[in-house]
Amino acid sequence: MPELASSSRLRSVSGTQNALVKELRQAFSQGQAVDNLCAIEGIRLIEEAIRSRLKIQTLFVRESARVKAQRILEQLTKHADAVLLPDRVFDSAVLTEHPQGIAALVKIPGHDLQSLFHVAPALVIVAAAIQDPGNFGTLIRSAEAFGATSAVGIEGTVNHWNPKTVRASAGSIFRLPVVKTSTMELLAELQNRQVRALALVAPHGNDGSAIGDGSSPRSPLRLQDADLVGPCALFVGNEGAGVSRELLTHMEQFVAIPQTRVESLNAGVAASIALYEAQRQRSAAR
Repeated sequence: MPELASSSRLRSVSGTQNALVKELRQAFSQGQAVDNLCAIEGIRLIEEAIRSRLKIQTLFVRESARVKAQRILEQLTKHADAVLLPDRVFDSAVLTEHPQGIAALVKIPGHDLQSLFHVAPALVIVAAAIQDPGNFGTLIRSAEAFGATSAVGIEGTVNHWNPKTVRASAGSIFRLPVVKTSTMELLAELQNRQVRALALVAPHGNDGSAIGDGSSPRSPLRLQDADLVGPCALFVGNEGAGVSRELLTHMEQFVAIPQTRVESLNAGVAASIALYEAQRQRSAAR
């Protein structure tokens, strides 16, 4: 029977100091990939990793979740390790207070800065000092949904393999090329490839209409009036301060989302609106 065959794959581990358990705990606690392995938790996210053809190195199953884990066990390749942990040992390694009882260490896809431009015309979304992992994960998810070619995190941005970022991306990070790099390296690459750098800034004026020529942060072009069809990189700034003053000096154009009655939009929401507009323009241009 498939269920019995799946269960037989589980190897019991009982100690909190077991090397695999320590590896899982470290990957979760450090908030980034460790030795090219990322820690993920939950049935849906692990299935997304499998669907995205990531290599599952080790699957961890909580004793009380053994039945629930059958579906995942049936999808594992024969090379993946699968261990069964007592509830207290599993709970000591993961971050959530009420875990689903299934976690995994997966091998992350390898991307570098140059690989982000394999698809043309480039539409790169840049997280400039976005500190909230949920916002960055939302940005990555929207980037995949609205056809961005890649996403980049620069200085001050939370690591894209932070478990909370991965969870908020709902699996998009497994498929969309995402890298962390320095501002200067990214700007140099954009210039070499003739990719325009645009900053998403707050609108000005009492009515939030943001009507300007796009030449400065105080005179931004309305998002819908900006050319997002050609190769471009859209910089989205910190949740509180926006794009830094120093970074603004390197931008070619400034765009804003017209809005009323609110002071500013959440970084993930603003990025999603901008990416939708880029998709709309690009679809219309085909």
